[in-house]
Amino acid sequence: MNPSKRYLWIVSFITSFAAILTPLDSTIVSVSLPVISKSLNMSYVETIWVPLGYLLALTALLLPLGKLSDIKGRKPLFTNGYLIFTIGTIMSGLSLNGIELDFWRVIQGIGASFILAVGGAIITETYPANMRGRAFGIWSFAVYLGTTIGPVIGGLIVSVTTWRYIFFVTVPLSLIGYILSIIYLKEPEIRSSIKMDYVGSILLISSLLSIIYGITYGSFIGWNSFSIFISLVGLIIFGLFILYENHYKELSILDVSLLKNNIMFTAGNMAALLNYTGYFYLSFFISFYMQRILNFSPLLTSLALISLSISMVIISPISGWLSDIIGSRILATLGMILIMIGLLLFIPLGTKAGIIDISLRMILIGIGMGLFSSPNTSAVMGSVSRDKLGVASGTLNMMRFLGQSLSLAVASLIVSSFVPHNILSSIFTGLQISSFEISSELFLLGLRRLYLISSIIIGIGAILSALRNKK
Repeated sequence: MNPSKRYLWIVSFITSFAAILTPLDSTIVSVSLPVISKSLNMSYVETIWVPLGYLLALTALLLPLGKLSDIKGRKPLFTNGYLIFTIGTIMSGLSLNGIELDFWRVIQGIGASFILAVGGAIITETYPANMRGRAFGIWSFAVYLGTTIGPVIGGLIVSVTTWRYIFFVTVPLSLIGYILSIIYLKEPEIRSSIKMDYVGSILLISSLLSIIYGITYGSFIGWNSFSIFISLVGLIIFGLFILYENHYKELSILDVSLLKNNIMFTAGNMAALLNYTGYFYLSFFISFYMQRILNFSPLLTSLALISLSISMVIISPISGWLSDIIGSRILATLGMILIMIGLLLFIPLGTKAGIIDISLRMILIGIGMGLFSSPNTSAVMGSVSRDKLGVASGTLNMMRFLGQSLSLAVASLIVSSFVPHNILSSIFTGLQISSFEISSELFLLGLRRLYLISSIIIGIGAILSALRNKK
């Protein structure tokens, strides 16, 4: 296929909708959750599964869908992804209780996984090698745009109207992407003759679901025989997944040999996993801290959250350029150290913190993420041969979203270990608290322990990053 310039722009335009929607629908919810949980009288577990269900679906399906698109074609998965995402989005906005919202958020995540897993492959397949960089530049800008505008749009919507419009506002974008992809996207006739790794896909999906569900269930309901059992089963199934993928190399959705034999690839992926595990929960818990403890409005809360995204947007291209000159190790390691310092600086904050106090810490963490992300991605992708680029991209994306999912689950476990369940319920449902001062201090105690433990996780990731090769 020798595409025209017009078609190349069409592909970038259509895939950019996908790149905007996926992070937008994650960040737009974070600032709105305190309002949503109070409106629907949601429990702590139901509340945390609003972002977690979305992320878990993304994490579990990225690799299987990437493989399936190599076999069945990109266009059917991409267009159906938009359709599933649209249905999940509309029904999320119409949900009448927490269980309904959690279910439809999972459906949203499934749709998002279709368009995210396939969008990058469509760009790679369509654009010639000498134009691919600028195409992914547009894609990356769209991702950052979605991440940046999400909190502000969410804050504005819940400040002036019902929270349900935080979902409805993205429906036009999704429908435009669906219609344009149906009309304009072309599908190459030649498809791969390899078979789909259904066994590996089932093992991966069931293991991640069991682990995350077991952790969140045990963190709040209690560590009884059921929560322990399902968590252990998930870990065992994940071990079987790794063994299976290592044995059936030609069919596998995960190239275990890269993890075993490529130190740079493994170190970069592990650093990404630990980095996102250590910090991603922040927007979720900071939203409740600012709105429940400090009594800030959703709009003011969004300004603090957006400071992280903006600083990351500014620093990322600079660090990417610098990594070509001095290598990734110094920049990625420095970035993780700054994130760790930023988390530690949150520990002293109490019931009298101001918007500037929180925003400055968010900016420091955003700078750290900007220093880490581009160089680490460049190092991982540069460590593999050209025929492994798709596998490397899929693996890194999975590690990123797995880290985000684990971040929320582990943070939930840590906070609930130090904060009584009745206080957590009152804070997350917005109900009146009998003794606000005592409840606030106990919640802050849980947050301080969380910041400390997560900074240690980031520190371990920084050590792994520092031990990688110079480039």
